[in-house]
Amino acid sequence: MLFFSRLKIMKISKTVFFVFFVTLISVSSVIAGTNTPPKPMAKAAAPKPPDVPIDQSLLLLVMAALLFGTYTLYQYNLKRKASV
Repeated sequence: MLFFSRLKIMKISKTVFFVFFVTLISVSSVIAGTNTPPKPMAKAAAPKPPDVPIDQSLLLLVMAALLFGTYTLYQYNLKRKASV
């Protein structure tokens, strides 16, 4: 009987330790985050990306996507039929 009471105490102490540890970690992370971030420094303007339109080959991209989708569905249906 003494063994079971010690086991019960150990379970309770593990729970208390876990709650204490989680609380300690939570409080320390909240305290660490109270500082305000530094003001941004002035920096040179980033270069503008080049103007490259996608309109030139949009039809080709759509056709390729449709062909690839058709191929993928066809392969999926073949595998599904073969597994049955």
